[in-house]
Amino acid sequence: MDLSDPIIADIRQFNRFYTNILGVLDKHVLDTGYSLTEARVLLEIGFMEQCIANQLVDKLEIDRSYMSRIIAKLRKNGLLEKESSTLDYRTRLLRLTPKGKALFQHLNERSDEQIMRLLGGLSRKEIKEIHASMLFIQQKLDRLERVQDDSI
Repeated sequence: MDLSDPIIADIRQFNRFYTNILGVLDKHVLDTGYSLTEARVLLEIGFMEQCIANQLVDKLEIDRSYMSRIIAKLRKNGLLEKESSTLDYRTRLLRLTPKGKALFQHLNERSDEQIMRLLGGLSRKEIKEIHASMLFIQQKLDRLERVQDDSI
């Protein structure tokens, strides 16, 4: 595909448009005082209930040292705790503290509210069309990513 192709420009414009709508470039996501990356780490731990740092590094494709700094900050703020695994004492499990669970719940609810506000003025049919389009895009890009991973 030629890089001057208008399709490239349209995709880039959509990316700028969508990130702006969601406010992902804001310094603090959903008025929490945490960056998008910090919030994503917190959400992923909340969804998994417990994990190890390497799982987060792989899932979010974040540099290990950056992940370590994020975990240290979240622990310092009382949102995360580490404990040794009962299966392998060298493995440190991460889980949310009660304060972390409250923030997880807040982020989850605010994210849902944000999407509901975004789609609020659309008809049911339009929402279904957007949903189907997003799933289609995700499926195609996921397949492409898996093919690229397999070639490495």
